[in-house]
Amino acid sequence: MIKAADLYTIATSGVRASNELLATTSNNIANVNSEGYVRERTTFESQLVGGVGRGKTERVINVFAQNQLRRDTTQVGEYETYFQRASVLDNIFASEANSMSSSMSRFFGSLQTATDEPTNMAARQLVLGEANALVGQVSTLSRFMDDKEKELNLELDAMVNYANNLIETIADLNKNIRVAEGNNLFDEPGVLKNKRDSAILELAELMSIETRSNGNQDGSTMVNLKSGESLVLEDGSFNLFQLSGDPDPDYRSLLLSSTGKPTTLRLPEINLGGQMGGLFRYRDEILAESQRELGQISMAMVTAMNQQNRLGMDFDQQLGSNIFSTPEFQGLNYSDNSDLTLTMTGRLSEDGASSLTSADYLIEITGTTAGTPDTVDFTVTLVNPDGTQVRDTDGNVITQAYTGVDAENDTFTSVIGGLELEFPNGDSYAAGDRFLLQPTKRTAQSIEVIMTRPEDIALASPFRVDSAIDNLGDAKLTGSTVTNTTVDASLTDPDRSAFNGNGGFVAGSPASIVFNSATEFEVFDEAGNSLVVVNGVADYNNLMTQAANDAGWPFAALNDYPGYDFSLQGTPVAGDTFSISYNTNGVDDNRNGLELARMQDKDIMSQNNSGGSNKVSFHEAYANIVSDIGAKTASADISLQAAEAMKTQSNDWFQSVSGVNLDEEAANLVRFQQTYAASARILTTAQSLFDTIFSATR
Repeated sequence: MIKAADLYTIATSGVRASNELLATTSNNIANVNSEGYVRERTTFESQLVGGVGRGKTERVINVFAQNQLRRDTTQVGEYETYFQRASVLDNIFASEANSMSSSMSRFFGSLQTATDEPTNMAARQLVLGEANALVGQVSTLSRFMDDKEKELNLELDAMVNYANNLIETIADLNKNIRVAEGNNLFDEPGVLKNKRDSAILELAELMSIETRSNGNQDGSTMVNLKSGESLVLEDGSFNLFQLSGDPDPDYRSLLLSSTGKPTTLRLPEINLGGQMGGLFRYRDEILAESQRELGQISMAMVTAMNQQNRLGMDFDQQLGSNIFSTPEFQGLNYSDNSDLTLTMTGRLSEDGASSLTSADYLIEITGTTAGTPDTVDFTVTLVNPDGTQVRDTDGNVITQAYTGVDAENDTFTSVIGGLELEFPNGDSYAAGDRFLLQPTKRTAQSIEVIMTRPEDIALASPFRVDSAIDNLGDAKLTGSTVTNTTVDASLTDPDRSAFNGNGGFVAGSPASIVFNSATEFEVFDEAGNSLVVVNGVADYNNLMTQAANDAGWPFAALNDYPGYDFSLQGTPVAGDTFSISYNTNGVDDNRNGLELARMQDKDIMSQNNSGGSNKVSFHEAYANIVSDIGAKTASADISLQAAEAMKTQSNDWFQSVSGVNLDEEAANLVRFQQTYAASARILTTAQSLFDTIFSATR
């Protein structure tokens, strides 16, 4: 060992080293309650010439524990945000006071009461009252979720601004750390690094990130999203988040834009993680789905009820009318459309209740042709709220192409999913123009009860079947149905019915059936003209349908004519006659009222968006919403508890290494005081020896 240092130098270096150790320990003790503080440690190396060399102060940190704490912080942030928001919706939908199911039950219950007494005006008025209450309840729920969407967007705006501030802070701290380490090779800039680690931990709470340290070179840390996109780069630049809603400004997409280059990247929100990822998951998995499913139930129910009421006869002995309004909805323009003033409109078709889904509809123009009228070619594709395509049970995209469709005002064309579309701008559209229809998102708020008179509730059936008094067979009427009451005075509409809208039938319509034998019947009009003879009759169910299926049916060009049917039970004999007439003075009739009341239990609605044939009732559809929200909320609660337990463990692990232990620091304080005193004693001894030598030379 080489020792060239004198006793004074050795003592001085010892005092200096002990002083540094005391300062480090004192700083640890002073910052025991400082948020984000990582305890520091000063280390020394002995010098060859003797004494203690210059010390190096650095943070005591376990990178693996730190990374685990960040990951668990991200998990807690995601599940806590998701659970808190989901719980609010779960409480609202599960509450009896806010339940749409309760309102539907009261509405259908009032219909049953009115059906029991068709001439009771008070019972009829109660139906309208409960209809208004139901519409009000649906509108309240829809507006509540609309408000939640607005709150969510405000939260997203705030989180994006906060995340961008953190990213800029991390990048600035990286620069400062580079400068500090370049100016001082011996002391780690602990304060700056603690601030940076705190900012990174806060960013990890917002989203799932990964870090890469450049500590051996300049002390900087690069930050990436877990999906790979860079946030803080090695060269000191950084990328920032922004939100964009195209075409729906209320449905935000997350973008990442470069501060150095004019580039913007769409990010996959589903795997974002953290509080921001929890908000996006809540929006896509619960809020957006529930909004549209509630709208689907509402639109399907009012459409089905309107259709059934139109198939009946009201108290004034007129054909029934709509009970509820059926709102139209405007297509949303995409920002890259050729002309943002172009419009398109959608509405639910009269029989679209069973075909309507909760999906959105993407309409893309593929071509136009000028003419009289102008025509347009387009495709309709079902899409999810996030823009992804809906697929059927076989994995195929649900889409349909249409060509040569009239493009003019007040001309609606039926398309898949129970919708009708209007293209009022003729050939002004351009290939590539896109529109987004959201028929179930907010239209529930626009539904109103437009029927004001209780007399307009069509509880009676508009036709009746009477057996001739001199019939010899035992055939009796067992059931009657009405499927079409479309009135067309011009007699050119292929969808027209036999009803003339004036309390009777169109001339030439089926007015009676006469059996020629037990296996043959003949249909006559009101003038006694034979319309068709049906042979080979095996049963007496749906006699008009059997007539329409016969090759001699004179109304084969019409889609659903005459619009009424009936069935018999028993055995008719030759000459038995059954006359068909408008149900004049049939105000005591409740056949259509029974059909209206039965709508509560009918499987009418499409169960999912995949094009399956499974149907559910209105109550079952609402119960599915409630149970789905409840299941996802319960699952999020369990995941949150597990994530919090993991975070506690990782935090304990991190604090056991990097946290300040007062007992340990107190022991170090005593030890370093002793080394300081001992070094000072050496200095005193050296001084005494020097004085002795100096005195001897006098």
